[in-house]
Amino acid sequence: MKIAVIGSGITGLSTAYYLQKNTGAEVEILEKGSEIGGLAGAFKLGDTLVEKYYHFIYTHDNYYLELIRELGLEESILWCSSKTGYYSDGVVYPFTTALDLLKFKPLSFFNRIRLGLSGVLISYYKNLDKLEQMTTEEFLVKFVGRQGWEKFWKPMLIVKFGDNYNKIPAVWIWERIASRFKSRSGGVNNEVFGYLKGSFQTLNQKLLDTFIQRGGKILLNSDVKEIVIENNAMKGVLVSNEVKKYDYVFFTASLPLFVDLCKNAPYEYIENMKKVKYDCVLIGFLVLKKELSDIYWLNVSDSECPFGGIIEHTNLVPKKLYDGRSIVYLSKYLNPDHPLYKMETGEIRELYFRHLKRILPQFNEDMVEDFYVFRNRYGQPIWPMGYSKFKPSYKTPVQGLYMANTSQIYPNDRGMNFCIKLAIDAIDTFKKEEGIK
Repeated sequence: MKIAVIGSGITGLSTAYYLQKNTGAEVEILEKGSEIGGLAGAFKLGDTLVEKYYHFIYTHDNYYLELIRELGLEESILWCSSKTGYYSDGVVYPFTTALDLLKFKPLSFFNRIRLGLSGVLISYYKNLDKLEQMTTEEFLVKFVGRQGWEKFWKPMLIVKFGDNYNKIPAVWIWERIASRFKSRSGGVNNEVFGYLKGSFQTLNQKLLDTFIQRGGKILLNSDVKEIVIENNAMKGVLVSNEVKKYDYVFFTASLPLFVDLCKNAPYEYIENMKKVKYDCVLIGFLVLKKELSDIYWLNVSDSECPFGGIIEHTNLVPKKLYDGRSIVYLSKYLNPDHPLYKMETGEIRELYFRHLKRILPQFNEDMVEDFYVFRNRYGQPIWPMGYSKFKPSYKTPVQGLYMANTSQIYPNDRGMNFCIKLAIDAIDTFKKEEGIK
């Protein structure tokens, strides 16, 4: 039995690894680019690797942690406490402890209390079916009030979803809040995040190395042109000008790419897939000679600012991992037609630095050792209301063709832990459907 896995992000690598382990199949990974990892990929910075797009894991990310244990990487985990902040109306507010919340002046005292209690109440909310029929705005207003929505949640969701901020099913924000609450080891305080020494590429590479040692293959720079479908059956994969034959194909890249490649799939099936749109992600990556602030994650509530988050990675993990330098991500999700996404690196640098100086006056360009821009067209799925009713199954209506990607991660957020869960669930479905023991 020969199986192709298209894509070598964390879902693709996990799918290939577990297929090989649990079915004994001959598995081949087809990757369009020259390197592995996808959105969980890294690049070389001096003598170490660091993520292009910021990542961490929670203490309850059981799928990811189990894979770490299985691959013998437990000693590479760093568990670190962090500080968060919130920038609003020209002021940076600490936002880590209960006392910080009580001092958060953009909200009335009553609404500060209400916001603080909302995390507990939301994390215990159980009627998830109802949440699919409510927007995030409708749901949150019930818990935090109109002021809590306008001054706290709305600005962050605009950063995350742009013009779609008030169209997202409430089940998404419920999952985010519930997960965040679980990560706080002491209730309100002591939020703990995990990181891997050498970057999360450590796990990606270990997955690939183990897969290859067991007989698997990866074909980098493989430009898949089409998943060949005849009479509702998968007949192979067109790579460059060659049709490669497989018994099964698992597609793990983004949904719009799947739609483009499946030229002869059933019409109604493909039309449903087109309802899911994706926003881009744009990262400004700074290497600084010294610390910018003492906050790991600073949410930016400012309609004029071109980025919505300042993530100072080296306030989570030690600077010594990067020869004493500070690593800062400036994050933004945006529509693919947004002018910012198409800007040159120099333009983005000038724009970002101007606003960074406005928000954190201690910043100056003399601190900057290097600046990079990373972009990905398919950074965040925009799930429609009632999405579970037509969310694609792992088994497609095309014989021999399976899919596991971020479009199916709903209602969870598209973190690495749930990408691994996708792979496990897809393979369980595959074995059941194909009668494989």
